[in-house]
Amino acid sequence: MARTQDSPRRGGSNGTWTFLSNHAHVLICLSRDPHQTIPSIAEQVGITPRAVQLILADLVEGGYVERTRVGRRNHYRVNPEGPLRHPLEAEHRVGDLIAALGPRGSAKPGK
Repeated sequence: MARTQDSPRRGGSNGTWTFLSNHAHVLICLSRDPHQTIPSIAEQVGITPRAVQLILADLVEGGYVERTRVGRRNHYRVNPEGPLRHPLEAEHRVGDLIAALGPRGSAKPGK
């Protein structure tokens, strides 16, 4: 019997894994709306607000996201020129990922 997306596999995760990391999901959220709040991003990605804060710190430190304080809120700008980190994707840029999976007719990468 062929295994379908809904059928469990022995010792497996029952289909709860995804193809992209939470870091990629946060980047995609920011590309769609750079003015989002951390709780909004957390809800979309399915992680805690604290996890989003840690991911944003990684992305800012790595130069993938620029954070600007505006009043009491942060605004984020995705750096589309940042290289993807895994050796298998190193020839691609964040902008490639965003172009393939990012904005649904809303904000463009880095805008």
